[in-house]
Amino acid sequence: MVKLISTFSPKGGAGTSVVTANLAIYLAQKGKKVLLMDAAPNGGTLHAYLNLPSYAVTDEVAEHFSILPLIGSDYQNLSFFSNLSSISNGGKVYEHLIRWETEIKQSQFDFIFIDMGSSIDKDLFEVVGMSDFSIMFTCPDPISIEKSNYFIKELFYHRLKNIEQKYDLSFSVQNIKRSRKPLLFTPRNLLLLLSEASPRHSGQIASIVNDINIGIVFNEIKSSSERDIAHVYQLIIKNSYGFDTTLIGELSYSDVITSSINNMRPVVTFEKNGDFVEALDTISSNLSQQLFQKKGGGQ
Repeated sequence: MVKLISTFSPKGGAGTSVVTANLAIYLAQKGKKVLLMDAAPNGGTLHAYLNLPSYAVTDEVAEHFSILPLIGSDYQNLSFFSNLSSISNGGKVYEHLIRWETEIKQSQFDFIFIDMGSSIDKDLFEVVGMSDFSIMFTCPDPISIEKSNYFIKELFYHRLKNIEQKYDLSFSVQNIKRSRKPLLFTPRNLLLLLSEASPRHSGQIASIVNDINIGIVFNEIKSSSERDIAHVYQLIIKNSYGFDTTLIGELSYSDVITSSINNMRPVVTFEKNGDFVEALDTISSNLSQQLFQKKGGGQ
């Protein structure tokens, strides 16, 4: 069955498009049928990176997934579509996915990658919630970490707001914030207290964090201390917000990648071994493990 994977970065320049394109090609080279979709709000650059002409960027998105004008690429088993978040079309990516749900499930693809770019908004939150798995690209520098923290916080409260409205829990949330403020060290504590206050909705409350599958790829790792940040960051997210994220890869932004970008030529087409391809193999293996290996019980 097809797996829908969204990729994004809370801060631009973390390598989302570059690594997503290389990962899609890498899986296609392994015999998987892959569809790569560019949904970056600014129109995206994946078409150029795949050596596709400007006409590959479309201003219209079809009503039905089955009639999308997919573009064939130079890589066997890899198809492409851009731009899924067309401004002239006016629709949001998650609205397309809702409308196409049945057709996507019946498609011939093994993987559909959607590059959401670096815009933090409702569209991204909804797509992450609908995806089988999401990959967040970030870096160990303070600004990237701060933007990643902001994304996690906004995702949490967006999903909490949806549950509040659906099950009429707004009064309970406000009452907890007012009367039990000394216990609210973290948003995760708010969920625990809300579950105690409304036990019949505990399953729905837990779904705020349990139904999200996010893997993290840290880019531009240059030292052991930065590697330590990458490995501890998922624990910080879990303890603060309750999201059970997974570190699925580390990358050092080498000259190989810079050359790849400058020449608009994916790394996997000219480097069969090396650190970058090894990192892709690790990301691919960890991604497959998260998608196909049954995970343990919820929080």
